[in-house]
Amino acid sequence: MSRWWRRVAVLVLVAVGGQVALTLLDFDPDPLRWALMATTGVTLLWLVLDVLGIGTAPWDEPLSPYARPDAADDSVQHRVVANHLAARDPGPALHRLLVGLARARDPALSDPELRALAEEAPRRLKATDIDRYLTRIEQPHDDD
Repeated sequence: MSRWWRRVAVLVLVAVGGQVALTLLDFDPDPLRWALMATTGVTLLWLVLDVLGIGTAPWDEPLSPYARPDAADDSVQHRVVANHLAARDPGPALHRLLVGLARARDPALSDPELRALAEEAPRRLKATDIDRYLTRIEQPHDDD
């Protein structure tokens, strides 16, 4: 909407400024005809600029570095960890989450501790154990 207000303001400035300039130069312009001619000229100019000035679509631009498309996954993962730590008898959700993250990072599970986690039955993990497993999952590894 502000784009149109700017265009109307430019049109008014061109019409009034042209009228004043032509009057000062002693051309004695007819205000109605001058306004119509200025409107036609400026409108044609905007039409050409709009047709030739096609930019990229705003949805084609890359996401800003602070946009997190996986923010919903983070909240789910946070709930899984919080529920595991608070539960009297925790289920296998955290075990599946950790093994899934480990396999996504390294499908062969070359880390012996992560391989042992995948092979054992789900059990209660302390916060330090969860932190240790996540640290091992995030560690860079060689694909040789």
